[in-house]
Amino acid sequence: MEEKTATDILIENLTKRGITSQTHKSEKQFYFNPSDRFLNTKYVIAEFDSCFFCAFDSFAAKAYTSNTYTGIYSELVSHNLVECNIYRKDWIDTFLRLNKIKTSVKYIDEKLTITSRSRYNPSNLLSEKDVETFLEINQSINPLKILIQKDYPPILSHLENKLMVGLETDIWLYKETELDLFLTKGLNLIKRIKDASA
Repeated sequence: MEEKTATDILIENLTKRGITSQTHKSEKQFYFNPSDRFLNTKYVIAEFDSCFFCAFDSFAAKAYTSNTYTGIYSELVSHNLVECNIYRKDWIDTFLRLNKIKTSVKYIDEKLTITSRSRYNPSNLLSEKDVETFLEINQSINPLKILIQKDYPPILSHLENKLMVGLETDIWLYKETELDLFLTKGLNLIKRIKDASA
């Protein structure tokens, strides 16, 4: 009997929740480029509840070309928002995160690090409950970030030129308990942020 892959388990766990997904797997070999001979890509995409779930994984032999993430994304209708990333505050942010901004809202600035190339302040999008929900999810699924970005994720090409809000981790989520948390509390968090932006 063939052993189930993480992709198979993810699809099975989505199906249990009544979520229909699309999958894609690709393996390419490049015989004329010895520094990067192969590229493996797989992803699972599902659309439900006015949001998109996307799990993406690519692997190549060349350094810094692999990429893995799982996220829930939704389009924002407001055009006044500017791209930013939101993380749980960590001491290492001092060294690793560029373009940090403060919101002047105590419960946000004490618990979160926000980065943005503009001086955009997203405090109007995050209630205290949202911050607590994000930190609760982060205890089980880490690393985790909230992002507001245009044309993202790139795998959802039909959303080109759309501003998206997402909750994302750089791991392939497929286990039942992680998915339950991500697809319930994470989905509600994204919807609340979307409503706050309207």
